Amino acid sequence: MSINILFYTLFLSQIILISYYYPKQIIKKIDGVLTNFPPESYPKLYPESTEQLNVAKVRYRFLNQIILVIGLILLGFYVLMSKDYSDKQKFAEGLPLMFGMVQFIPYMLLEVSGCRQFKLMRKANKRTNRTADLTPRHLFNYVSPLLVISAVVLLFSYILFDLYIHNFAITSDLIIKIVTLSLVHALFIGLAIWHLTGKRLDPHQAVKDRSSQTQFALQSMGSVSIFLSLFLMANTAVDVYELGYMEIIINSIYFQVIAFVGIGGMLRTIKIETINFDVYKADNSIV
Repeated sequence: MSINILFYTLFLSQIILISYYYPKQIIKKIDGVLTNFPPESYPKLYPESTEQLNVAKVRYRFLNQIILVIGLILLGFYVLMSKDYSDKQKFAEGLPLMFGMVQFIPYMLLEVSGCRQFKLMRKANKRTNRTADLTPRHLFNYVSPLLVISAVVLLFSYILFDLYIHNFAITSDLIIKIVTLSLVHALFIGLAIWHLTGKRLDPHQAVKDRSSQTQFALQSMGSVSIFLSLFLMANTAVDVYELGYMEIIINSIYFQVIAFVGIGGMLRTIKIETINFDVYKADNSIV
């Protein structure tokens, strides 16, 4: 199979996975909540009317549909233009990353909408006798030490690999990558601390559900850290060994892996069937 044909397949997979399959699953999940847990029985789950939720859902679906069409058009243009390039030539290698960033915009907007819902929940929460889970929340209660150690080892392995492959020359490119990695992992550490010690976004969320959410978030960050280090190693090798034509393949695979770990992991882990919705009933006193 030629590199171009392999990329056609991978990029089509990226388009369908992130802009069709996962959005469809998320909308199905939203519809499941609306159907099985209506505002009449679970008023605390809806700080504003369901019409607003439906507007957000329609917007999310529409944006993904537009991006899906744009992706298919881009793929068509790439197929036509790549005919003028051989399999060994570097061409439009940034396409999967640039388009991938666009693909994640609807998810970011949905997340912002969710945070707004939680803010309204906290504002509407009139309860004065609030309780909290006093169980110690330590990092290794939620993630395997092996995952954390692997992430740290791979992070430093990438830096050593980059130094080794460039004859231990400290280049501006390496410095930029190290600074970027430092910022990303500082964000991860901050988010981990917040998940372990911060207040709940959802004031009604059951303790078990919060623990599941924390576990998923921490495990996802560990996995993303690992794949980020591997991705940077692969890109460094591609540059040094002049395999630029492989970069577009690596970029598409990377974005799909991130989507699989993040969005897919959320869908696989946080299921409607396992969430305690009783806390959202009007007559419930559990926090």
